[in-house]
Amino acid sequence: MRPLLLCAAAVVLLAPLAHAQPVSTADLDAMFGAEPQVEVNLRGSLLRLAAEAARESEPEAATMLDGLRAVTVRIYPAAAAGEADAVQAFSDVASRFESDGWFTLVRVRAQPDDAEDGDVWVFVREFGDTFEGMAVMAIDKDEETAVFVHIDGTINPAQVGELSRRFARVDLDDDDASDEDPSDDEADDGQ
Repeated sequence: MRPLLLCAAAVVLLAPLAHAQPVSTADLDAMFGAEPQVEVNLRGSLLRLAAEAARESEPEAATMLDGLRAVTVRIYPAAAAGEADAVQAFSDVASRFESDGWFTLVRVRAQPDDAEDGDVWVFVREFGDTFEGMAVMAIDKDEETAVFVHIDGTINPAQVGELSRRFARVDLDDDDASDEDPSDDEADDGQ
């Protein structure tokens, strides 16, 4: 699920869509029948603080954060609702985004007998050569979670591309691999 994690990392860096999203966090809570495991709400002064903290070491990220109004992240336990119900909940949210004029940028549908890790939706609200918002929704079968990220503000696609290229070199999904000793695998193969 590395593309999903990279996209989510870029989204969190870019940031917020709260006032313009066609679905509220209360609606999401009701759809999943539970409060989220993880909640992130960045707005106003917190975003300005993040931009200033990044300005010297990551000026491109700081410039991107300057254009944002809010970032909202929710992670729900998909196992509680059931995978099919979680997919249906996000499909309903996707319909709301589309009817509100958002553009479907990416849609990945996992097949029942496929090796895919889950379903992914990415929506943007276009405004000329920029986006005025971005939303990412994903169902991760392995982690049994449903992730919702909403970014409200001006997002320049060129800046997203540059940050994605920079952070794509970081493998966010294999943090367990660095703890393992490669010689352990060789020893196991020889027995």
